[in-house]
Amino acid sequence: MANKENELACAGHLPEKLRHDSRTYLINSSDSGSSQTESPSSKYSGFFSEVSQDHETMAQVLFSRNLRLNVALTFWRKRSISELVAYLVRIEDLGVVVDCLPVLTNSLQEEKQYISLGCCVDLLPLVKSLLKSKFEEYIIVGLNWLQAVIKRWWSELSSKTEIINDGNIRILKQQLSGLWEQENHLTLVPGYTGNIAKDVDAYLLQLH
Repeated sequence: MANKENELACAGHLPEKLRHDSRTYLINSSDSGSSQTESPSSKYSGFFSEVSQDHETMAQVLFSRNLRLNVALTFWRKRSISELVAYLVRIEDLGVVVDCLPVLTNSLQEEKQYISLGCCVDLLPLVKSLLKSKFEEYIIVGLNWLQAVIKRWWSELSSKTEIINDGNIRILKQQLSGLWEQENHLTLVPGYTGNIAKDVDAYLLQLH
């Protein structure tokens, strides 16, 4: 999956170039002599050259993304989930996180013992960044993971015991509360995104 942020970043300079090109062509069109008889192929060769450079940049971005995903896949195949999580935290590439997180979410939903509570705690800051994204796809991936984590450890999170022996449970409860105080507005989003947010909200309200 290509990272939309990088796609936009790569394309971000194009309008400026196009404006520059359009000014150039407008000036040339007013010239006399050879410029008026310039063929369409030569007239727009500069434009196609600019577009080609942007395509090369995009290819480099996708090549880098593919390398990072291959590293993540290596950790996953080795069942080195802690190393995978440490790698995602280290590179801080939200596009790669969005590609990898659904696999971890599915494992949590299937209650497979691949992912520890500590790994989930480590991933929470990245998930927080996803929930703040302007891309709904990123938000959905983050909410799905958050929902899976809450359900996976709900019995521990909702325990009425005054003293919680597991330090990660205490940290998780604190981080979830702080995160959701900032992101509970997602419950107002229409459609699928808002429905997931409402489900997460219903769980977290019971922890207060």
